[in-house]
Amino acid sequence: MTPSIKEDPAQYAFEELAQPENATPTEAVSPQKKIPRTRHGLRVVVLHNLRKHAPQNGPRPADALAELDSETNVAAYAAALRAAGHHVIGLDGNPDLFRHLKRLKVDICFNTCEGYRGDGREAQVPAVLEMIGIPYTGGKVTCLANTLDKAATKRILVASGLPTPRFQEFTHAGLALSPELRFPLFVKPNREGTGMGIDTGSMVRSEAQLRERVEYILKEYGESALVEEYIPGRDVTCGLVGNLTALEAGQAVPDPLPGDRTPGGGMDWNGVHVFPISEVDYSRIPDMDPFYSRKVKELPLAAYPYLCPAPLLTSIASDLARLAVETFRVTQSLDFARVDFRLHTGENLKPYILEINSLPGLTPISDLTLCALAEGWSYNRLIQSVLEAGAKRYGLMNGADSLLVNDEQKRLI
Repeated sequence: MTPSIKEDPAQYAFEELAQPENATPTEAVSPQKKIPRTRHGLRVVVLHNLRKHAPQNGPRPADALAELDSETNVAAYAAALRAAGHHVIGLDGNPDLFRHLKRLKVDICFNTCEGYRGDGREAQVPAVLEMIGIPYTGGKVTCLANTLDKAATKRILVASGLPTPRFQEFTHAGLALSPELRFPLFVKPNREGTGMGIDTGSMVRSEAQLRERVEYILKEYGESALVEEYIPGRDVTCGLVGNLTALEAGQAVPDPLPGDRTPGGGMDWNGVHVFPISEVDYSRIPDMDPFYSRKVKELPLAAYPYLCPAPLLTSIASDLARLAVETFRVTQSLDFARVDFRLHTGENLKPYILEINSLPGLTPISDLTLCALAEGWSYNRLIQSVLEAGAKRYGLMNGADSLLVNDEQKRLI
């Protein structure tokens, strides 16, 4: 007898966690059985990668699991989607995912999988979903493979004429340093996020320090090192949700961006909503380095020194919004993203694009969430808007549809 998904506790632990206390247990999903659909909602599978399920691959850096999720966060995603009337279950994005999804009748997957291993790990689950033919939220395979790779992203930015610090990818510590680069330089793993591999030693001021740091990244993380010119200045980030219209996706974003400002400080433009800019205020953490390190990322919310909206001139904030949307466009990102910048204090706060997060964190305390909350959105509204953006792309909802199908759900937003 073929076992049901319910019989695999690793796959359903989240489902039981995310259900209300008085809910009846979810029935087993036997082969070819449909997930029950609510009257107005969709059948949604939340795909996740939990820290506790990470495979043991021998020695690994101390921050190796930083990008993986917790049951608490996954329960928050599910609760927000259920509040909009969807039926939600959860599956871990592990090698058994193909087998489990083939048994289900699913409308769309809400993808949060960072991937457990591999140089294109964020693109692995989307590749499986593409092969099966199941709709999903977020960037597609090529997008997530490119944007996980910081050097590949920067090559796209350079080819598109967008400002990014000069850089060089090191696959060996003995490579000759490009004559275009000037110290100080900044060294980090090429295919990691969440501040992984970034600490006091990341900024180097001599070739000897550079070689030592590159060697450390190569050995500790098992991947190439990205070396870029250090931009003295301010760290800001710009998040967005939605999708460009087909016409706008095919042409450069106009400068200035002619969007409509919202009362909360955001901007709407041709299907995309841009949240207020957020800034890390390093003056509030003088004992830490003035750049976004792993230690800064790990600060509890009460101690996290962010300012949103960031205290910026309207002209600078508008330019950041334009560059964020254009980066979203040229990397072919979808549904939601967050773009990180450094504002050069020696160049009148000229913005330099550090990277785009095409699969940014969506936890209740992630940077994208904090930007949405600062504008007056609820957490539920953010999660529901990401799903809505993906559902509309696949024709599962039309422009007149809303995830908020009744007055009670309007109250929840």
